[in-house]
This record gives sequence, structure tokens and C-alpha cells, in this order.
Amino acid sequence: MSRSTDVVAWSVTLPGTTEELTFAPVRAAEDAELVHDWMNRSHVVPWWQLGVSLDEIRSYLTELTHLRPWLVSAHGVPFGYVETYVVADDPLVGYYPAQAGDQGFHLLVGPLSMLGTGVPRLMGRAVLAWSLNRGDRAVCEPDVRNGRMLAYCDRLGLSSLGEVDLPEKRAAVLACTRAEFDARWPGDRAAVATASAAGAVS
Repeated sequence: MSRSTDVVAWSVTLPGTTEELTFAPVRAAEDAELVHDWMNRSHVVPWWQLGVSLDEIRSYLTELTHLRPWLVSAHGVPFGYVETYVVADDPLVGYYPAQAGDQGFHLLVGPLSMLGTGVPRLMGRAVLAWSLNRGDRAVCEPDVRNGRMLAYCDRLGLSSLGEVDLPEKRAAVLACTRAEFDARWPGDRAAVATASAAGAVS
């Protein structure tokens, strides 16, 4: 059963920016068609490996357990898909020196027109802030061949913990601590904490 049912949407404008981002829990029935569209786009398929049928995407979203799926919008227009999770609940925990409380995330940008606008980086900052309000370190594990994602994570302030061989890919395990994030993006965690509290995120 998806964990999206225990949260509600929240919106935030990060310090020094004017873009309002909204994070809404994915609803499998209503949002599957959009997620299916994005998962089948050529810039997404190689990395997510979910270029499957609409029914399979609907089942995927319905059957998520420890992964919490979000749709991210800028000024009301959806552009991003995010999954957040507690690393201790994920197979990744067995592949690197995990720390108690590590928070994991996956993300993608659907419309190619959004790439290079700066808005996806704001999404990343908000995801990191949300994660680091729940643990001392945020972690992701992009494919080592995904240069765009590696550069994106570097700009956000994540650093390498090394490479690992996962069942589906060779991955770069990247991490950012709460202290590192606060030094790079002061005020982001407080803004997200206020926004998500207003949205009554559990």
C-alpha cells in the first residue's frame, strides 16, 4: 500500500527565490497517466527503467511500500516526480556504510523544457531540506553513467561515498549531511519545515 495516503500537499518558496513549489502525494488512480508519460520519455527510461505500460505504472504506484512518491509543481504546473524513503527500509542499506537515520531520495524532471531553467535545482534543494529535517544525512544512488544527474547532485552539494554494484546498475552513492546543507543553503530547512508543518505532513 502506498504511503502517500498519510500526507497532504505542501508548498514552499525557498529563501532568495520567487518560484513556489508544491509537493503533493501521488494518487495512483489520478496521477498514473502523467507518471507513465514521464517514465516513457527518452531522457528518463535509461535511468528509471520504468518505460512500461500504464497499467504497470499504476500497479507500481499502488504497490509502493517504503517509498513515498510525490508530484512536484511550479506555479501549479507539474514537472517533477520524487520518491523519498528511509534507507534502513531499503535494500540500499546493505551496499554502503549506512548511518542510522539516513534518508534516501530519487527524482526526475518530466518535461524537457524545464531542464536548464533552475527550477529543478530548487526541487532538489527542497527534497534535501525535507529529508534532512528527518535525518542527519540524505543519500541518493544515481547510475554512474548518468552525467546529468551526477552534475545536478554536485551543484546541490552532495559528495561521493564511492561506487557500488546494485542489482540493476553500478551506482554512485552520494550524500549530503545536515551541516553541509545548512552551510550551503541557509534557511532552506526552516522554510521547508514551516511549509510541511502547515501541510500537516506526518
